[in-house]
Amino acid sequence: MKAIRLAWLELRRFRGPLRRLVPVVLILVPLLYGGLYLWSNWDPYGRLDTVPVAVVNADRPVDANGEHIDAGDQFVRQLRANRIFDWHFTDSADARRGLEHGRYYFTIEVPPEFSSKLASAAEADPKRAELLITKNDANGYIAGIMADTVKSELQNQINAAAHATYARALYGELDQAREKLQLASQASKDLVKGTELSQQGTAAMTRGLGGVRDGAGRISRGVGDISEATAELDAKLDDVTDFTADRLPGAVNSLVNASSTAVSSLSSIKTATGFIRDRAGSGVADLEELGRKFPAVAEDEVYKRALDNARKLADATATADSDAQQALRTAQDANKQALALQRDIEPLQKHVRESTAPMDKLTSGTSELSGGANGVTSGLSTLVASSGVLKTGADQLNDGAKRLENLINGGLQRIPPTNPTQVAHAADVLGSPTTIETVNLNPAKVYGRGLAPFFFSIALWVFGLFAYLLLKPVNTRALANRVGAATITFAGFLPAAALGIIGGMVLYAAVDFGLGLQPVHVLWTLGLVALAATAFVAIDHFLRTALGAVGDLLSLVLLIVQLTASGGLYPMETTPAPFQAIHPYLPMTYLVDGLRVTISGGLEENLLRDAVVLAGFLVVSLFLTTFAVMRQRTWTIGRLHPQLEL
Repeated sequence: MKAIRLAWLELRRFRGPLRRLVPVVLILVPLLYGGLYLWSNWDPYGRLDTVPVAVVNADRPVDANGEHIDAGDQFVRQLRANRIFDWHFTDSADARRGLEHGRYYFTIEVPPEFSSKLASAAEADPKRAELLITKNDANGYIAGIMADTVKSELQNQINAAAHATYARALYGELDQAREKLQLASQASKDLVKGTELSQQGTAAMTRGLGGVRDGAGRISRGVGDISEATAELDAKLDDVTDFTADRLPGAVNSLVNASSTAVSSLSSIKTATGFIRDRAGSGVADLEELGRKFPAVAEDEVYKRALDNARKLADATATADSDAQQALRTAQDANKQALALQRDIEPLQKHVRESTAPMDKLTSGTSELSGGANGVTSGLSTLVASSGVLKTGADQLNDGAKRLENLINGGLQRIPPTNPTQVAHAADVLGSPTTIETVNLNPAKVYGRGLAPFFFSIALWVFGLFAYLLLKPVNTRALANRVGAATITFAGFLPAAALGIIGGMVLYAAVDFGLGLQPVHVLWTLGLVALAATAFVAIDHFLRTALGAVGDLLSLVLLIVQLTASGGLYPMETTPAPFQAIHPYLPMTYLVDGLRVTISGGLEENLLRDAVVLAGFLVVSLFLTTFAVMRQRTWTIGRLHPQLEL
């Protein structure tokens, strides 16, 4: 209980208007540190749409397979529809300048060959399109990490544009395939017309062979009459007159000549029908082989009808050849009989004149034989004409087949090869048609190196805060004497400033040699650390001198405010508006920005600006401290009995 009473007495010690605020301020310290920090960093990834990012579309559209492909424009439209960042669509020069000066945190560039590489989807060796992301760690390491975290989302959008381009390219290929199929359809129509002509030629040949058959019948009947006449002439051979001896041999010779002519003509017909039969069979075999080589064509109804018509044509020509063979045998028999008659005519010459009636029959038989020969000639003419029609149809059939073959070969050439290596490469490219290449103008390389400017700033500010908890800001003896205010100010400032510079150098040496900081500009880094240490000490010196213990508390508040509003972690665009408003007026802002340039690299003009601003804070703080020292030469009751001391 005694401990509780003593504790209560300690709290009761804080009486008076200002002292009563001490417990309140102590209670609010966790709120300041925890609340402000959480408020400023509550949802930085939810405010990415405020982070400015430059987009450069340098893509050159291409025309491939009858399609206009502009994948870069498609990608830009998708970015406009999905506002992940604050997109700024600009040219390459502006994007580069903005990235270097900090107006953009990173840039996205669509290269000129983006569409042309995507258009290679239907080729045997497709190419993967590339996209370039350029970062600059001199503008903040966390901003680059943010770019990496949304890289997959950007990849999806790029692939969506790529897949749309692939679809247009493939549909262009389908249009070409459709045109090829239309040509193939026309070729099949020509093939059907050719088979129709072949059918017409076959019918005409059949009619011609019918005429040959009729002529052969008439020859047969004439030969029969001649046979009867020769039988009668044989009975009356002794009565044949001198007239028959003169004219009969000539008639018999004519009969022999006519039958020989018929045999020769029918032999030619037999040869023609045999040739036609062979060609028709060859045509059927060629069509069947075409069906075996191209199963897809064999399933076509037009092809099936053409094959069926060709087979019917082969059967018809085989029948015609058989009929021609039969007619030839009949004519040969007639010729043999005529030759036999010629051999036997001499014994009959004695009775010819007595055989007038048989002679008449013989004349009639020879007339019919002549008519039969005429029929054979007419049938042969018809057959020749029909074979010409058949040849025309066969030529058209052959031309159509050749066109069909060329179309099929052209289609095969459009199909990518099935080499396993090429197929694997094509599948890999089509599965992920694009890739994102990342370039960093001034890379921080590792997380600690990227955040070093922020933690250096914290360390130097905390030094200034603690320095005047241990050192006296003002020499009271000098203040009581006639020493100048500026001298007193510098006398209180220099010890802490010197220790701050030494402490900064110790910090730099430990981080550089122990962790491998390796800044791009070593001397600039050392100079900026020394300048910031003196500037921060000067600010804390002024607060302590002017406000006493309240100044230390205010310095502590400034520390947490600067932690949240200096831009040391996330881009300022992701923080609430109050933090963005005070960002340009905080000394730690310029130390963070300057150290980023000296450690990772960047524009030296930014570094000069930061150094000038820090020097300005140093000079203004010293001037204000001098003014505060001058006011402290006047003693008041409040100064003799301060309400709050540390």
